[in-house]
Amino acid sequence: MDSLEQKRRRFLDDLLKNFFNEEDAKAFKKNFLSSKKTYEISNLNALNKKQISLNINDLFKIISKLDLLITFSQSKLSVNKYLEFLLLIGKFTITIGEVSASVYIHEKILNETKDKPKLINFCATSALTLAEIYSRQASWDLSFKYIKQAKILFKKDKDTKGQANCENLLGTIYGDFGELKKSKEHFERSLALLENDADSALKGTLEINLGILNNILGEFESALSYYRRALVLFEGMHNLKRIVEIRHNMGMLYTKKNQLNLAIKEFDRCISAALQTSYLPSVGLAYLSKAYIYTRQDDFVVAEAFADKALEICYKTNDKLSVADIYKIKGIIYTKLKKNQIAEDYFLTSLRINKELKNELNYSEAAIEYGKLLIEIKKKEEAISYFQSALMYFKKIKAPFEIEEIESFLSKIE
Repeated sequence: MDSLEQKRRRFLDDLLKNFFNEEDAKAFKKNFLSSKKTYEISNLNALNKKQISLNINDLFKIISKLDLLITFSQSKLSVNKYLEFLLLIGKFTITIGEVSASVYIHEKILNETKDKPKLINFCATSALTLAEIYSRQASWDLSFKYIKQAKILFKKDKDTKGQANCENLLGTIYGDFGELKKSKEHFERSLALLENDADSALKGTLEINLGILNNILGEFESALSYYRRALVLFEGMHNLKRIVEIRHNMGMLYTKKNQLNLAIKEFDRCISAALQTSYLPSVGLAYLSKAYIYTRQDDFVVAEAFADKALEICYKTNDKLSVADIYKIKGIIYTKLKKNQIAEDYFLTSLRINKELKNELNYSEAAIEYGKLLIEIKKKEEAISYFQSALMYFKKIKAPFEIEEIESFLSKIE
């Protein structure tokens, strides 16, 4: 398997080859890419140790050349080619976790295309990408602002697929909020917009999202069917990014079903595919999920190693929702290690962040775990309060698995 540095080099080579002639490509390499990079992944036998040893700080150095690359491309390419080039760079910077660089690029595209009717689709696409970035950071007001802008522009351009992508993102955001009814409504609107569109990729993405909804609602077989259909589709398209997403969601499903060995296999497949594409955000999510599984297996050393590595990655990618989840997992670890004060600090931090981000689902999941700790430290009244708060939410979304778990704990207290 190629190293991450080799992938970076290949990406840059392909970029220069596709957008510039041979002479210009050679000139850029000679003038701006002379510095050498040393990055290695230790050749360790144990898969977990290899995953944990991933060094994210030196993954790529292309960002340091970004302004030079943009200036160089602007002088060599037509307007449309230049904007296509910027979109591709913007996508790549998201993949490697350089979110601030991607924001910079897409804001640049917006500024250069606004009020230019012939460039409206570039403007709309950048607005939608900014909305996606801000949704991952739980900056909801900014995300909604850019979705609204993108929807207006796509509608003006009569781009139904663009509008469907906006509806899909809204469905994902409301899913993050735990507002599953609204989430489903937006996914259905997206499908309706695609009724006469042959784009199977977006339809496959919607199947993934409907799988997630069914998983939350405890409809595991339906969820698995959605995931498997989407997996066949995206494997046929060789779309590794979507395969990564599906593998992660299947791992989450098996975790919920308590089939932990199957879950770990899916997360390892997810990590392997994510590293092939250098897609750092999904690596962080998979590490987080593996950390949780190891808490279930009482392997706290490995659990904390994965949690710490996930925290490192998620801070880099500014994934605040996942950071809150990691603090919850750290709380579980320290609860089981009987280090109750440390555990309490982690749980309260997770709850605070989720409350600030208005994420009812993750807040309620953290409340259940904190409630368990409160039982351990003989704070029964507080435990009841947190359990009841979580129960109210899970009854609202009709999630039978969590309702049964909470009611079991409440019956033991009372």
